[in-house]
Amino acid sequence: MLRPCLALLVMLVVLPALSAEDPDIRKLMTEEEFASAGLDRLSSDELDVINRWLLRYTAQDAPELISSSPAVQEVSRADVNSRIDGAFSGWNGPTRFTLQNGQVWETNTTRRYDYSATDPEVEITRNWMGVYRMRVVDTGQSINVRRVR
Repeated sequence: MLRPCLALLVMLVVLPALSAEDPDIRKLMTEEEFASAGLDRLSSDELDVINRWLLRYTAQDAPELISSSPAVQEVSRADVNSRIDGAFSGWNGPTRFTLQNGQVWETNTTRRYDYSATDPEVEITRNWMGVYRMRVVDTGQSINVRRVR
């Protein structure tokens, strides 16, 4: 049971963070998640063992799990609730959006929408045809997007 839970953690949190540095479970989880999992009771050496496992697992096992696990595939199709990281000025033709959860989405359209905000909340949903749509929560404006990473 622990392995599937950690696999989902890898998919949702670890992969975006790996681009910057080696994974550290203490930085990848929120304080609440870390405490709820009981990891706050582990020694530094025990946490280092988890971090080494996480690195090996991500490099060797996660790619197979992404393509073979129905549970992981279901999570990857789930709605995304996050915030655009930093200044947002809407969209004007093809535009990339980096979210605070590490995901990057883009639109490929000629549509234009002007709206200035900092860290606006967005929801990304997938319709029955597999098309993703990003909605800016404050305004309700939305546009089709595709995930870049």
